[in-house]
Amino acid sequence: MSDELSDAANAPKGETAPVVEVPAEKPEKNNFDLISGEDVVLKSKPSVFAFFSMHVLAVLVFLAHFTFNFIDMMDDPENGILGLLKGFIGTDLGRAIGFPILMLFIAWINRWMNISTSGRWFTTSLLFIAALPFLLGLNSIIGGTMDDYPLAFIPENYPYEIMGFIWMGVLIGFTIYYTNSFTYAVTTDGLIFRRSFMLNKNQRRILFDNIVEVNMSQGPIGTILGFGTVTPMTSSGIGIGEESIGLSLGATTANMTATDASDSTQEKVTKGIFKMLFGLMGAQRTIRTIRADPANCFFNVRKPLDLKMEINERHKDRSQSNQLTEMKDLLAQSLAAKED
Repeated sequence: MSDELSDAANAPKGETAPVVEVPAEKPEKNNFDLISGEDVVLKSKPSVFAFFSMHVLAVLVFLAHFTFNFIDMMDDPENGILGLLKGFIGTDLGRAIGFPILMLFIAWINRWMNISTSGRWFTTSLLFIAALPFLLGLNSIIGGTMDDYPLAFIPENYPYEIMGFIWMGVLIGFTIYYTNSFTYAVTTDGLIFRRSFMLNKNQRRILFDNIVEVNMSQGPIGTILGFGTVTPMTSSGIGIGEESIGLSLGATTANMTATDASDSTQEKVTKGIFKMLFGLMGAQRTIRTIRADPANCFFNVRKPLDLKMEINERHKDRSQSNQLTEMKDLLAQSLAAKED
């Protein structure tokens, strides 16, 4: 390249200097910070429904808004429980407290299930949605005690159906944005996992030499919609997580089974039996399982089987057994050439 540039500079004035075309850098090189001589073989992103539980939670939030408003607007029900709910929701206190309790219950169930929607972003969103009607009611009460209230422009009533549509749209939009923040690539040298979410960016590179095993998993929804997760595992522990199995009985059972000097022989035997039973029930063990972290695997991508085969083929080419086989073939060819 330097010789061509020098020839162009030293060309006679009467002659037109040859145009030297400098090859433009590929966009993938800037996106994935590729090293020299490395090319992107395959690029993928999570499927639209990769985080299916987030879409389900958004619909559930809408149904909570719709159901709460439906009970309030319905005619006097014959069912006693629905009648009590309608009477409670019909009051200002019931509307300010009932809906937050319902949303807090949904947030607690979501947190307890420990799925993709159990993170801090969705939990914070659910807590804010739960607190909003209560804050509007509190603002109305404070405004009633003041003549010149600066926040009097804020509406007193919480429009449940309208806000249900709004919150569902916000949560689905957030889910789509979060899904598009992940980009994966298979290169000639290894695997690249890139995440760009809001102002946070991180990228991980795994060389084919460091891969120990490649796992592919598809759930029922992934099987129907055609996406799955491909997890490369390394000797350093990437792709593997620890999980504790067992019941956590806490300190209450320990106090119940603790023996005392004043206990009779029968009480000591009974407590000993219960202590043994609680010990068996509360026994915990830690197991190592495959953990699909969207930042460290090909999370719910399209055509996962083709992707797994591509990774396996390139891993095979870089494996020591394949290199030894190539060396064996070269030695055999060299010996055959000498004999000839």
